[in-house]
Amino acid sequence: MFSIRSASLEDLPSILRVENSWPEEARAGTDKFLARLETFPQGVFLACNSESKEDVVATITAMPMQYQADDISHFNNWDQVTGNGYLKPFHLEACNSLYIVSGVIDQRYRGQDIFAPMVLREVALAQQLGLRYILAGAVLPGYAKHCLKKGDCTAHDYCSSRRGRHLLDPLLSLYEALHFRVPDARHVIPEYFPDDASRNYAGLVVRDMHSHPLLN
Repeated sequence: MFSIRSASLEDLPSILRVENSWPEEARAGTDKFLARLETFPQGVFLACNSESKEDVVATITAMPMQYQADDISHFNNWDQVTGNGYLKPFHLEACNSLYIVSGVIDQRYRGQDIFAPMVLREVALAQQLGLRYILAGAVLPGYAKHCLKKGDCTAHDYCSSRRGRHLLDPLLSLYEALHFRVPDARHVIPEYFPDDASRNYAGLVVRDMHSHPLLN
């Protein structure tokens, strides 16, 4: 049984333990999580397992920012967007969107129903703050494997490929079920995040809260 709650500074040891599920070179350390909790604590949530001694099993972080669909020049890579993971300073009144900075699930709990509730908690926060968009830079974990099996294709073609009703990429498919989409080819960005499985590409997925608000 999982519950989701806001994070606090007292949760740092548990947050860092979950962060160890990332490859070492991609982990955020104490300094980055301190910065996130100091800059925008409202955007940091934890999934907790009431049946486990190690209570925290997943984390998610988001930050406010400005997004315009016709100009994504400031989305060249994850480091640029997030201030190298420390979060960039912002004025909330000048922001129209919430960007999901990171989400990590403890390896032992992957495959369970944690991803969607965590993302939806950030969606709820965006709606609460009156922000129009929520977005994330989604890596493409099936892209390299697909090209090896089927032959090379563009990352954008891969992002729009389907197996039956569902998108071929497993992560994009999870996001699509939550009303996120990759709006166009410009939103498929090379060298966004170092990830061999994605050939370093990511799809900038966007949910428009005007079109898809959370319903009570």
